[in-house]
Amino acid sequence: MLDMVIYGNSILNYILCILTIVASIFIAKMVGKFIKTHLIKFANGTKTKLDDILIYSLNTPLLVSIVIFGIYFGIKFLALPSHILDLIHKGIGIALTFCGVAFVERFVDKAIELYIVPLVEKTETHIDDQLLPALRKLLRLIIYIFAILFILKNLGYDITTLLAGLGIGGLAVALAMQDTTKNLIAGLIIIFDKPFKLKDWIIFDGGEGIVEEIGIRSTRIRTWDDSLIIMPNSSLVDAKIINMSAMRKRRVKMTIGLTYDTPPEKIKRAIEIIKDILDNHEAVVEPKRVHFVEYGDWSLNLRVEYFIKNLGFDYYLNALNETNLKIKEEFKKEGIEMAFPTYTVYLERDNKTSDN
Repeated sequence: MLDMVIYGNSILNYILCILTIVASIFIAKMVGKFIKTHLIKFANGTKTKLDDILIYSLNTPLLVSIVIFGIYFGIKFLALPSHILDLIHKGIGIALTFCGVAFVERFVDKAIELYIVPLVEKTETHIDDQLLPALRKLLRLIIYIFAILFILKNLGYDITTLLAGLGIGGLAVALAMQDTTKNLIAGLIIIFDKPFKLKDWIIFDGGEGIVEEIGIRSTRIRTWDDSLIIMPNSSLVDAKIINMSAMRKRRVKMTIGLTYDTPPEKIKRAIEIIKDILDNHEAVVEPKRVHFVEYGDWSLNLRVEYFIKNLGFDYYLNALNETNLKIKEEFKKEGIEMAFPTYTVYLERDNKTSDN
């Protein structure tokens, strides 16, 4: 029965092919387990980071390569037409090339993460923080471009002719990519001109939020409701931008209304209380202004203006909360009443009586 021939191959040959592939999968799993249980622990115990990078980079590409070689040797048990064999061999070559590319890409990216990123975080300038993500993407792009050229060369294409064709078509591509080029230049302008930087709170034409990433083509901004706005860099460069994080201090301006039956002495006392609270709060800075400014429709209005140190939005809200509560507490102690909209209505009674 094993000698029965189906499509030019015996059943035994098919079984051997399948067993070879299954064995390669089993070997790949065993190698993966060995890497996790032994090599990674060994790498974690050494002082150098190079072995960590090497194991991380080699792990997945190596396991996939083992399976690919299993397929290659499994196919050898089968008698296949030359054109099919040639197609399979080319496919295996492409797959192995991408495994090599994955190894190089993971190695470079992990090396940047473990060696370059810590150095960048120690610097005072924010320019390198913004350029590094873009450079990492650019390196990945370059690696994959070389990989594609290598694959095309192995497939029999003339790379020299292809590159010459790319040179001729470069003008057409450049014209077609005007917007991309504009966004790239705008991204560099944002990085070096620094109208804002990473983690800044900005308001712009179209919304507001926190800057999460300044990329080659676009800038990602996280809004307060946690949605993500992706703005082309050229649009941001041309837009009016208010950088809220660049404020040195945050302004507070409000009106406190006192009831009309408040005597002048208590109005003066209210002003003194507010000034004293502002003077003694560590978050409040100059200028501080408290004045009795107008007779409102239903209240005697005190204009209060002061500034809070810009140490973050939560810091601002906490300081505002504390000063407002303190004002309310002190007014209650002094018997000073705050006004709310009220109206006095006079009703005129008709005393005329009708004749019987």
